[in-house]
Amino acid sequence: MEMQEMEITIDIEGRIQVKVNGAHGTDCLALTKNLEEAVGIVEKREYLPAYYEHPVDVQEHQRLGSR
Repeated sequence: MEMQEMEITIDIEGRIQVKVNGAHGTDCLALTKNLEEAVGIVEKREYLPAYYEHPVDVQEHQRLGSR
Protein backbone atom coordinates (compact mmCIF):
# COMPACT_ATOMS: atom_id res chain seq x y z
CA MET A 1 0.00 0.00 0.00
CA GLU A 2 1.31 3.44 -0.94
CA MET A 3 1.94 5.90 1.88
CA GLN A 4 -0.69 8.63 2.07
CA GLU A 5 0.29 12.11 3.18
CA MET A 6 -1.06 15.65 3.29
CA GLU A 7 1.08 18.64 2.43
CA ILE A 8 -0.36 21.69 4.21
CA THR A 9 0.65 25.26 3.35
CA ILE A 10 -0.58 28.37 5.14
CA ASP A 11 0.07 31.65 3.34
CA ILE A 12 0.71 35.05 4.92
CA GLU A 13 -3.01 35.90 4.76
CA GLY A 14 -3.97 32.71 6.60
CA ARG A 15 -5.31 30.78 3.61
CA ILE A 16 -4.67 27.07 3.85
CA GLN A 17 -3.78 24.88 0.90
CA VAL A 18 -3.82 21.10 1.27
CA LYS A 19 -2.30 18.70 -1.25
CA VAL A 20 -2.84 14.97 -0.80
CA ASN A 21 -0.24 12.50 -2.08
CA GLY A 22 -0.60 8.73 -2.31
CA ALA A 23 -4.41 8.59 -2.29
CA HIS A 24 -6.56 7.53 -5.22
CA GLY A 25 -10.18 8.22 -6.03
CA THR A 26 -12.24 9.71 -3.24
CA ASP A 27 -9.75 8.55 -0.57
CA CYS A 28 -8.22 12.06 -0.72
CA LEU A 29 -11.54 13.61 0.28
CA ALA A 30 -11.83 11.26 3.23
CA LEU A 31 -8.32 12.25 4.36
CA THR A 32 -9.07 15.97 4.29
CA LYS A 33 -12.65 15.87 5.61
CA ASN A 34 -11.87 16.60 9.28
CA LEU A 35 -9.39 19.33 8.41
CA GLU A 36 -11.90 21.00 6.07
CA GLU A 37 -14.59 20.91 8.76
CA ALA A 38 -12.19 22.42 11.31
CA VAL A 39 -10.98 25.34 9.20
CA GLY A 40 -14.25 26.33 7.54
CA ILE A 41 -15.26 27.06 3.98
CA VAL A 42 -13.49 25.42 1.03
CA GLU A 43 -13.01 28.20 -1.51
CA LYS A 44 -11.59 26.09 -4.30
CA ARG A 45 -10.87 22.42 -4.95
CA GLU A 46 -8.60 21.09 -7.67
CA TYR A 47 -8.39 17.38 -8.39
CA LEU A 48 -5.07 15.83 -9.33
CA PRO A 49 -4.96 12.93 -11.82
CA ALA A 50 -4.85 10.43 -8.92
CA TYR A 51 -8.41 11.47 -8.00
CA TYR A 52 -9.65 9.91 -11.22
CA GLU A 53 -7.77 6.66 -10.58
CA HIS A 54 -9.34 3.86 -8.63
CA PRO A 55 -7.23 1.95 -6.12
CA VAL A 56 -6.41 -1.58 -7.19
CA ASP A 57 -7.10 -4.32 -4.68
CA VAL A 58 -4.05 -6.58 -5.03
CA GLN A 59 -5.98 -9.72 -4.07
CA GLU A 60 -8.73 -8.92 -6.60
CA HIS A 61 -6.11 -8.22 -9.28
CA GLN A 62 -4.40 -11.55 -8.58
CA ARG A 63 -7.71 -13.41 -8.60
CA LEU A 64 -8.73 -11.93 -11.95
CA GLY A 65 -5.30 -12.63 -13.44
CA SER A 66 -5.47 -16.33 -12.57
CA ARG A 67 -8.48 -17.07 -14.74
